[in-house]
Amino acid sequence: MKQKDFKSSAGDAAVIWIAPMSIELQLGSKWPVGRERLRRLSRFLPRPLLNPLRPGIRKAEPFAIPTRFFGAATPVEDTQRYALLADLQAHRDDPRGSLWHAQMMDALSRKGEARYKTTAFRSEDEILGFLGGTMPDLFDSIRTRGFDAAETGFESSAVIGPGGRLVKTGSGNHRFCIARLIELDRFPVTIVGADEGWLDETFPGGYDAQAVLTALPAIAEAHSGRGH
Repeated sequence: MKQKDFKSSAGDAAVIWIAPMSIELQLGSKWPVGRERLRRLSRFLPRPLLNPLRPGIRKAEPFAIPTRFFGAATPVEDTQRYALLADLQAHRDDPRGSLWHAQMMDALSRKGEARYKTTAFRSEDEILGFLGGTMPDLFDSIRTRGFDAAETGFESSAVIGPGGRLVKTGSGNHRFCIARLIELDRFPVTIVGADEGWLDETFPGGYDAQAVLTALPAIAEAHSGRGH
């Protein structure tokens, strides 16, 4: 079963609500198998030839992830994204003292712009408007209203790792890190893959998307923060 087939069959039934503090590790890409394949190809193919292959490789991503890939997972707190957000929260009253401000100002100096995703900032005032306005507003919104799917959809993804423990992957990482920093009780993640060892142990007779969905309530409960 490919990841895209599971997502198509499961839809929003693949979304589970968990306590963000219960997820300790970050794997990075939601396409770990495809990412490794792209890295191997990059040794032989120049970027102009490699880029057209990316969509097809992502579409071929298996739902079952070989266990060895989970060795690359790192603690969420050790990721640069989490460190920048934690530091920005500590410098809320003066974002000029934050690491993120320093990084953006360096990029502005060297490149003429600093970027956040697809947004470009071309002055310190624009950077401060983001670090001192947009991001604190996002912190406050999540703190007071919780997660609002109407704003972004269920974009944060996770995979079921060895032993049934969730590992964060892919999209929605800033909101997830903020939710973790403020110790939000409930946050949604969309399951997009699972450790092949866990799958073999949980479904010795084989599995399909619907079988995986029957296991998700127990996964959600194990990550609910209620005495776990």
